[in-house]
Amino acid sequence: MTHHRPSNVDEKYIFMSIAAALTEIMKEQTTKIEDSALHISRKLGRDPIRCTRCLMINQIPGSDFDEQGVCSWCRSGYPNYRPLGVDALWQTLHPRLSPHSEADCIVGISGGKDSAFALWALKRKFGLRIEAFTYDHDGVTKQARENVCNVCSALDVPLHVFSLGKHQHLNSFQDYFGAFLSHPSLVTAGMTCVACKHLHVFGTQLAIKKQAPFVVWSKCPLEDSPFLALKSRGSGTQREGILKGAVMLVGEILRSRHLISTIARHFELTFKGCLAFAPSSTYLRLRYPSVEQLAFFEYWSWNPTEIYETLFHEANWRKPQDVPSDWHSDCVFNIFKEFLFQSILGVSYTDGFLSNQIRYGLIKRDQAMLQLGESKRYFAQALPKALEQTELSHLASKVDLSCFNIESY
Repeated sequence: MTHHRPSNVDEKYIFMSIAAALTEIMKEQTTKIEDSALHISRKLGRDPIRCTRCLMINQIPGSDFDEQGVCSWCRSGYPNYRPLGVDALWQTLHPRLSPHSEADCIVGISGGKDSAFALWALKRKFGLRIEAFTYDHDGVTKQARENVCNVCSALDVPLHVFSLGKHQHLNSFQDYFGAFLSHPSLVTAGMTCVACKHLHVFGTQLAIKKQAPFVVWSKCPLEDSPFLALKSRGSGTQREGILKGAVMLVGEILRSRHLISTIARHFELTFKGCLAFAPSSTYLRLRYPSVEQLAFFEYWSWNPTEIYETLFHEANWRKPQDVPSDWHSDCVFNIFKEFLFQSILGVSYTDGFLSNQIRYGLIKRDQAMLQLGESKRYFAQALPKALEQTELSHLASKVDLSCFNIESY
């Protein structure tokens, strides 16, 4: 196991990426909500209504329910997940493989099942020379760390561990969470995890060092909640509203003194995180043109049953026992992210993920609704402990756990 510290970003690429970086931060945002439709409706004594096919509610911007109570995303089939297939994955990989490189590809592994499965498939099914990396910080759970080590050991894959300076990730999260509580919005919610985006740089730099042509990521398109993403154009790697997104972010910064001071306090971390906000970011494309960022589940169909069975029997991966769902359970900060969006929109990542699975035919709506209720109850109970774990207990009085009560809708 090799441990790494971050290196400096080459400054000559920064100015070429500033405009795109401002836009990248908006890829997980929609319009700013001064007083959300959810809050307005509750003040008037009206509760949201859920889509008759999925779990989305009628008060999210863009939901556009029809007369049958079906949301726009169900009508369009969002996110229209159609994996390209295993053969297409090999056709993408094979032409760029070289015996002269130290590795065929670099794989990011978090301790969750999806990244562990991608590692297994590329190693066992394709027989590639794989090296793995993980980004370690104060929010990573003990189970996640154990899974990372166990899976890499079981598959005989070298592991590289990257991190920022001591408590840098935690300190930035603490300040950005405080900025959200002072000025709740989708922008301040998204900024809480800007430190995480450094992992895209770490993985790509490792690929350069090992002369690997690919960095493989395991984020599944079914994870993309429709209320967080700007609309896709073409292949989905390009987003509309570039100028609008940049203007919205700058406008948000000007509205919040707390956000301004937080950015100033963590400027280098924030700026670099924004530059590399996504694997497809302009900065990474310009700075490391020889490295291709590959999304594994755009090719291999995401099937949780296949993933669980494979990892349990062949990779020594274990499912966390104290959570209703293993999804995003590798990081304690996910508990906060669920609260951030739930408190603003009345839905969270979990609603979006389950809704996408309904549309993809992986789960029935009634089953998804039961899972949703269980997850909301869990997050309401887990958040006070998470506040204590991240040394934010002093903010508990500002955290309204009632947002997780969805029994009326």
